[in-house]
Amino acid sequence: MKKSISIIAIIAIGAFVGNMLNIGLSHAVYWQSLDPIDFMKFFAIDFPLLLVPTALTLMPAWLGSLFVFLISDKKSESRKYWIFAFLALTLTIIQTSIYHLPINLNFMAHKYDAITASSKLNGWVISHWIRIGIAIIAGIYAILGFQKTALNQ
Repeated sequence: MKKSISIIAIIAIGAFVGNMLNIGLSHAVYWQSLDPIDFMKFFAIDFPLLLVPTALTLMPAWLGSLFVFLISDKKSESRKYWIFAFLALTLTIIQTSIYHLPINLNFMAHKYDAITASSKLNGWVISHWIRIGIAIIAGIYAILGFQKTALNQ
């Protein structure tokens, strides 16, 4: 069971990273090409559609990494890697909740003028790439944890 959950967690982390890369490489580039007021109109349509794939990939990644950490031997190196994977994913959730979500909701509510919207979007994109980096780190630690478990069996 541990092996199966580990594999699911790693696949889910990869899917989450892929989803976030898609947002960064396609949606964000498109959003930045729009007039800021038009961007907020499109974002109100795009954002809810991006929530489902994000949740469907992040939740199994996050819960799977936590579960594998909890069932790993307390003194194993594998456990250490899985807690790092879990903490990195937790950091992406915190970053999203504290930074991205309030800005997203303000974009959807058209609360910014054109200059502010453009500035907020540029900051959002930079922060999004940081979030992608953190998610990639989570994936690396999950793979290392899986490898350590496989080597010790």
